[in-house]
Amino acid sequence: MKINNDQLFDEIVLAKEYLQSNWEQWKQEETTRDVIISSGEKWLRLFGHFKENHIAAPNLTKIVEYAFCLPGTSAPVERVFSLMNNAWTDDKGLMKESTVKGLMTCKINIGLACKEFYNKIKNKKDFLKKPHPMKSACKYCSNFYSSFKVFLLS
Repeated sequence: MKINNDQLFDEIVLAKEYLQSNWEQWKQEETTRDVIISSGEKWLRLFGHFKENHIAAPNLTKIVEYAFCLPGTSAPVERVFSLMNNAWTDDKGLMKESTVKGLMTCKINIGLACKEFYNKIKNKKDFLKKPHPMKSACKYCSNFYSSFKVFLLS
């Protein structure tokens, strides 16, 4: 990441002025509305102000974007590994990686228990064909469906 330190200094001075002039207003807003304005929201307001007033802050933007792209904790990753370990037991150890990947995708993104999801889709053949709309791909749907059924019933 290439940063121009001289420009960054100027950008930080402008940001500091804006933050200091709005800090009391934000505290009042938090008290009145009984909410907490997140740090992300405060940065959005700052950069919104910069944009409205045609103030360029490319260096500060890069640093803040970088800081916010870093996860605050490893909990989501640990959750995925825990779910994967639960799915990939000795009995189900013969499943292909692609099957486990499909199961984890369903489990994480759909928000239903496996049996609930299975009951919801078991009679919906059209739904099972949607990921692979080509006729030649139907074999993959039936393979996934069979693996999913074995996974749920074991």
